[in-house]
Amino acid sequence: MNRITTVSRLEAIVGRPSSAVTTKQLDHVGEEYRAVVTGSPVAGLGFSDALTGAPVNTLVGGGPGFVRVDSPRNISLAWTEGPHRPAPGGGVSFLFLLPGIGETLRLNGFVEQSGSRLGVRVEEVYVHCARCILRSGLWRHTESPDAGPDPDPAGPADPAGPLRRPEVAGFLAASPFLLLSTSDGRGSSDTSPRGDPPGFARILDGRTLAIPDRRGNRRADTFRNLLVDDRVALTALVPGRTLVLHLRGTAAVTDDPALLSQMTLTRTAPHAALIVDVEFAQLAENEALARSSIWRPQAGAGHGTAPDLIGIAARQVARPLGAAPRLTRLLVDLGYRVQLWREGYRTGRRP
Repeated sequence: MNRITTVSRLEAIVGRPSSAVTTKQLDHVGEEYRAVVTGSPVAGLGFSDALTGAPVNTLVGGGPGFVRVDSPRNISLAWTEGPHRPAPGGGVSFLFLLPGIGETLRLNGFVEQSGSRLGVRVEEVYVHCARCILRSGLWRHTESPDAGPDPDPAGPADPAGPLRRPEVAGFLAASPFLLLSTSDGRGSSDTSPRGDPPGFARILDGRTLAIPDRRGNRRADTFRNLLVDDRVALTALVPGRTLVLHLRGTAAVTDDPALLSQMTLTRTAPHAALIVDVEFAQLAENEALARSSIWRPQAGAGHGTAPDLIGIAARQVARPLGAAPRLTRLLVDLGYRVQLWREGYRTGRRP
């Protein structure tokens, strides 16, 4: 299978981010972003384990306010001892989710305090576009129609590989959304979302998972990280469930035409795919999802009360360009719809 191993080949496929994408990136939690950080009930969290160095991805939170903004450059959250914890000085990455909102907020930084509270020095904050959420339909339903009952998290090992376990395969078949965490080899962490119709993460054999990568903001942070450190951690979600699937292994990027053609949606094949060699798979109850109740309709942020992430991003892009923020917002929204229509998605409506 064709594997992409150089930055030049990666950029030839994915492209390079535009100035509009890099303009909206900040090195602090501005006043507009404070409401997002403190208002999100749950967030994906990625880091490297302090003992093993292995990548970890999970969901943290339980309700709005679980993260405290101590200053524009520092945030903190309550931290309970578990099997994994980030090392002091190590990289951590957050992806904040707001129920009913398409955009997410990504925040990367480094651990400054490790104890009963985890203190993080903020290095990078920016809005992630809504296409991933729109593709997955994450907030359009509270339960996947194909989900079935919750499988037994403690299923037996399968000598054919972790993906051959029925409860693991069944969960992936019902999942429209996952989070994945990587490292750049120098300690920085990045957590990125992936979303598509349920079952988009395709099992190729007992150890190999293929995840399509459709066009987005062209930052390609995950892919760039994998060129220097191929370790990856993933968490798959099924709407309506508090059970999640944790996966760990190594990964590579491919543009193999035969594989990509199997992931075509009506019109367009993905431009690349992530191939994951899965070494570990575990289903586990997630306390953050259970406490936050994000799958209940009333948990969604009401119109006019939720932070306007697309508006924040539009203002940041428009300001240095001298453009009107309202026009910029309309153009961004139109771009979402056109791209989804070209890919073959039948619903381009925003949540």
